[in-house]
Amino acid sequence: MMNLTAELSQLIDQLEPIARPGGQGRALMVMGSRPGAGASTVARELARLAALRSQRGVWLYDLDFSGNAQSRAARVQGPAFDAALGREPFWALKTGRGRARIVARQSVVPNLFVSELQSEPGAVESVGLRAAPEYWSAVREAIDLAIIDAPSNSVAPLSLAADLDGVILVADARDPNGAGLQARRAAIEARGGVVAGLILNRTDRIQSAA
Repeated sequence: MMNLTAELSQLIDQLEPIARPGGQGRALMVMGSRPGAGASTVARELARLAALRSQRGVWLYDLDFSGNAQSRAARVQGPAFDAALGREPFWALKTGRGRARIVARQSVVPNLFVSELQSEPGAVESVGLRAAPEYWSAVREAIDLAIIDAPSNSVAPLSLAADLDGVILVADARDPNGAGLQARRAAIEARGGVVAGLILNRTDRIQSAA
């Protein structure tokens, strides 16, 4: 298992204070340059470290809705909260028979909440993503930091880029694929997003190049 604490703590230091002056939180997407680059691990560790310094809480959104991998890894427990916050959210669930919803549950890590898709068997036909600026404004008012773990094998998360404060790209340092990174950056910027930094993931360490 990789120990990312020291390296990613430096990135958290750059975000201090976690919430911006005036109490407005931040929303950052973490996206891999390709599958297997380690973006989900980076997103989870960033969220964990930020939660330890947070007062109002950190939310980790897992956009790979099929498996709820982040909620399992974070060992969520206790009651579920409606992640929509009373707004039109950035997701749209298409359901057949049965009920489904996206909630947030608290991790064993204090102040860390992780999204989770709860559904009856066969209820969810598809999950769509869309721009939702009012939703993200409500998130910034409610918590200190939102980390969005976006799967690299889908272009759907790009629809969120313009609503967020930045996108952090994660690449495998052994095979960084510069052309692929440039293409991903161009796609993000074409949607109105901002690439806030690049993390080169090594087997035994993480390097940040913000």
